[in-house]
Amino acid sequence: MSTRSAFRFDPRAIVGSFLTGVVFVVLFTWMTGNALGAPTFPLLAMISGFILAGATYGALSEGETVLEPALAAVLVAVAAYFIISALGLQAFDPLVSDGAFTYTMVVAFLNGLVLTFGGAWAGETLQRTYAESESAALSWDWVMAGTILGFAVSLFLVNFVIWVFGLFGNPAAAIDAPYAWVMLLVVFLGLEATGYVCAFRSPGDTSYEAAVAGLITLVLLIDVFVVALGGANILSYGRMALVLVIGLVASLVGGYIGERKQAQVESGRPSEA
Repeated sequence: MSTRSAFRFDPRAIVGSFLTGVVFVVLFTWMTGNALGAPTFPLLAMISGFILAGATYGALSEGETVLEPALAAVLVAVAAYFIISALGLQAFDPLVSDGAFTYTMVVAFLNGLVLTFGGAWAGETLQRTYAESESAALSWDWVMAGTILGFAVSLFLVNFVIWVFGLFGNPAAAIDAPYAWVMLLVVFLGLEATGYVCAFRSPGDTSYEAAVAGLITLVLLIDVFVVALGGANILSYGRMALVLVIGLVASLVGGYIGERKQAQVESGRPSEA
């Protein structure tokens, strides 16, 4: 059976991945949630639950699967949020008292969504799905290449913008609300590079790679903004959603440009006898 359809829709697979994910994520969080007084390790344990959920699903499912684990990860995040909140784990008490619990969980779940992709890929590799497929639906080499370049370009541009603002005044003004469009432009350019790399150098239709690499790059950038640039003070829920939408659009635009460039280069090559 062909494994080309990486974005097929199988309700049974989504339900199975959802149930597996809820068990892993909630169980791993609960195991250390009352043993420690800080949320760092329980959050890491929770994210590892997403990895194992993706790996389990990838190992048991037939063919290459991306859409089902991704959709299931979103459902897992919603269910896990309410379950973990109801458990009242003491490790999260500092976050609850500071009013940062929901925001922290949203950022953690975004990382869990990305790591679900990695878990599913690892599970499918163990399953040896790719060995039986004539053409892989996703080229993870180019996903990683696009992610690395896009992340590097975005960080360079963010650093450059902050430096320029520092030349003419307060560098912190670069992340203030009136200049939010500057950072959005930076994200757009960085993610466009991500999509371009995935599409231009990899063979065939690579819109899947551009989208996945764009999402991974976006979550990494959100981590940087949250950890290094003030978190919720500069990246509200609305801005976070805007960054995700603009970034995904930019990666697809870059992918489209890369595909067109690739077609031009290939059409200009002399045909082999």
